[in-house]
Amino acid sequence: MKKTATWVLVVTLFIFIIDWGVMGIKIIENDFNIMVESYIGAACLVVIAVCCFCRIFGNKCPHCGKIRITDGDYCSYCGKKIEK
Repeated sequence: MKKTATWVLVVTLFIFIIDWGVMGIKIIENDFNIMVESYIGAACLVVIAVCCFCRIFGNKCPHCGKIRITDGDYCSYCGKKIEK
């Protein structure tokens, strides 16, 4: 799940940057019909928020089940080694 969320986050961020660039070019050329780009950008922001939420709260220790704050080799709560 964590790898999937990372890849979806990267792809969505790439799409959002391209969409933002297209919207900027249309505004520079005085074409203010940017409704489609706005909806695409809003959808990308929602997907980015969901992926960040999954990455933050999906990082649990397999031994004690608590959410890990750091990405170290050991759990900060139980002290056991985390296999990657």
